[in-house]
Amino acid sequence: MRFERGRTKKLIVAFHFELAHQAGWKCGDCRKNGLESKRRCGWLPEIQEDAPKIVWARGSVFLDTCPKSFVTADSTSHIRAFAAWKLLGGSDLAGLTARTADAFCVLENELRAEMDHGTD
Repeated sequence: MRFERGRTKKLIVAFHFELAHQAGWKCGDCRKNGLESKRRCGWLPEIQEDAPKIVWARGSVFLDTCPKSFVTADSTSHIRAFAAWKLLGGSDLAGLTARTADAFCVLENELRAEMDHGTD
């Protein structure tokens, strides 16, 4: 994955996680099967002492922690707003806040890459 930090990485992971098969990433099922430690769940209170390893990947995007606990509500909200914006024509960024416009540009780049190369 490209070197991204903070919000941008969370947004990119959220975008790809939305497109991925999520059935195996239900928190209740994960806990019931004792996978939360192996998948390095971010909701666990104790510090992960194991060496980090990739637990989720889609294309060039990967994580060493559970994507469900990594993705924020803010990222999911941006994805929903981006989808609505695209349905309405998706051309004018001038009326958006700088943060939202930046998120939409990141999502547009990811969408174009997805359409060009596809994944999954």
